[in-house]
Amino acid sequence: MKKVALTLGLATMLACHESPVTVDAPSRPVTALRPVRYGLTNATFLGAWTAPDGRLWVAGQEGVIGQWDGSSAIIETTPTRETLTGIWGPGATPLFASGSGGTLLRRLASGWVNEPVPSAEILLDVWGLDATNAWAVGTGGTILYYDGSVWQQQPVPLPAELWSTWGSSAQSLVAVGQSGVILECCDAGRWAQVTSPTTNGLFDVAGDGSGRVVAVGTAGTIVVRDGGSWRVVPSPTSVNLFAVTSDGPGRFVAVGDGGRVISGDGVNWTLVPVRGALENLRAVSSGGGRRHAAGWYGTVLSDSSGWEGIGSGALLFDVHVPATGTALAVGSGGLAFERVAGRWQRAALPTSNTLYGIAGPLAASRLVVGDSGTILRAIGGGWRREASPFDGLLRSVWWGSDNRQVIVGAGGTVLSWNGSAWDRASTPTSATLRHVHGMRGGDIWAVGDDGTALRLRSGRWQQVSTAVSTTLRGVLVRSSTELWLVGDEGVVLHRVGEQWRTVTPPIPGALRAVREIEGYIYVIGEGGTAWRREGEQWVAVESGLPVLLLAIGGNSADDVVVVGELAAILAGMR
Repeated sequence: MKKVALTLGLATMLACHESPVTVDAPSRPVTALRPVRYGLTNATFLGAWTAPDGRLWVAGQEGVIGQWDGSSAIIETTPTRETLTGIWGPGATPLFASGSGGTLLRRLASGWVNEPVPSAEILLDVWGLDATNAWAVGTGGTILYYDGSVWQQQPVPLPAELWSTWGSSAQSLVAVGQSGVILECCDAGRWAQVTSPTTNGLFDVAGDGSGRVVAVGTAGTIVVRDGGSWRVVPSPTSVNLFAVTSDGPGRFVAVGDGGRVISGDGVNWTLVPVRGALENLRAVSSGGGRRHAAGWYGTVLSDSSGWEGIGSGALLFDVHVPATGTALAVGSGGLAFERVAGRWQRAALPTSNTLYGIAGPLAASRLVVGDSGTILRAIGGGWRREASPFDGLLRSVWWGSDNRQVIVGAGGTVLSWNGSAWDRASTPTSATLRHVHGMRGGDIWAVGDDGTALRLRSGRWQQVSTAVSTTLRGVLVRSSTELWLVGDEGVVLHRVGEQWRTVTPPIPGALRAVREIEGYIYVIGEGGTAWRREGEQWVAVESGLPVLLLAIGGNSADDVVVVGELAAILAGMR
């Protein structure tokens, strides 16, 4: 199950590629974008529950509840925008979902409705035995009991924040929470605090139905009770564990930060391999012979054939579309998709860091850059990690046809490839640089925060005034005398010679990328729409998918790919 209300901050960066030579007579342009794949939501899921028939429900931010039936998924309508942290039910109906602001929802045949409860505390978890015995726990030592008709408060011996509850019967219940607090019930209907072997926070608790109960928490903490007192057992991980479930005697699974999944009998645990991006996981559930985990950015995993993703609403920040070979899109938490034989599928890259930029002349020769100084080079059919002289955020990479390779990132960072290693260049700014682009044998430009624009000329990076203070997200160098810049607040700048011209934008919102394809200038950004420049006008290139678009790849209108939020991948159509 569960659960931690999170404040998620997302940095959005763009792609970088060398532009093709401008043609005097443009061919037929891209006129539409066709969604190829996309996730249902980018909300973080904090609770999960699997029905006896194998159907999965997940709940999370903004009141989002999703349902998977094994082959398709939908978002269900709810009457709240509160963060939902727990979900449980004795069957498909009723289901209960708990959350912030004293929110407790009930799923009936007609849909989700608000349940009246005698508390305004955050209800961090909901769990029950059947349709007439359910409990919700939360902040301020809150425990609510449902008898099949109304929710009522139960007395609690201390005002601790309670994160989870589980029981084998109405006379044998457990609740766990902050600072290792463990409560047990019921002696004459009363909850009592018992001795805990840890002061670490405990986020979830579950039992296997044969007497063994497990709770997990911060720093990989695992505590067990199997007939006697609670004790700490060795953990194979030090990351925070947020959820645990069991689907039978001696069969436990726990999940946590960094996409970590561990399994064991409750006492002995091992790490479990996970394929694909390693987003933080906040919930796990089991039922109907299936186990599922869920977490950040709409991530959902299944163990039907080993643990791997079946859903993601994470961000794809960049895409590389070579003339031949496999196209590759990269994004949050090492998320990657590759196009093989015309179909997009998950790809495994050797990192769990968020990846922001990708470039290269060929599918077998490209660079990927990202968080924590991550630099990956495709070589020999695999990937090689390269040492970076900067261990911060790397946002964009450009690989010119003359084999020059440049990476930019936070703190005014510029890295250049010397043929055997990366050198850090001196720059006149500490602003975050968000995109880099250049031309064969000519100038290279980088743009970023506060209207920053840098130009590599005669071997030196020089700052160029743009007369704007907004964040610049994309740069397109068309020739030695012409370039385009785009950024937040609808900024579009066109430079010819030494003169800047402010161009009326297609929208007042953020523009994330600019690219030239067969003589046409395209920009993308908010609203799921691209725009094509024709004369002094912008022409909309619609997608029908209202998401933030972050990068555009391809050099031919026959093979254009656009990526963005909800892990969306869209194909250009003439």
